[in-house]
Amino acid sequence: MDEALGATRIFIGAMILMTGIMKITVPMLRAAWSGQLRLARLPFYKLTFWLLPVVELAVGTLLILGVATRPAAAVVLLMMLGAIYVHIVVDDPSVFPLQPNAPIIPIVVTGLTIYVLVAGTGAWSVG
Repeated sequence: MDEALGATRIFIGAMILMTGIMKITVPMLRAAWSGQLRLARLPFYKLTFWLLPVVELAVGTLLILGVATRPAAAVVLLMMLGAIYVHIVVDDPSVFPLQPNAPIIPIVVTGLTIYVLVAGTGAWSVG
């Protein structure tokens, strides 16, 4: 059980870390991210556009390392609730180039994140 929890934590961390990296470094995905925010009419566009990928880098790294797991998972949970909202209100598949328009991935990650939030760090933690 400890290994399954650790593997889940590391998987979520890697996914969130990669998402942050791609939003910063891949022009097509940066444009898609911008489109998602604009079409969802989220407040504080510029702050969210730049800050969320940095937060993804931080919490992804924390989860991979197993440091501050529950606080990091709580942040991921909030991000996934926001992602579910964006998927529901934005009806433009062009701004979701690597995933379905339906919130399938955020819902799955939400469930896995709740597991980590409740159960804790698991195996292979440095902290």
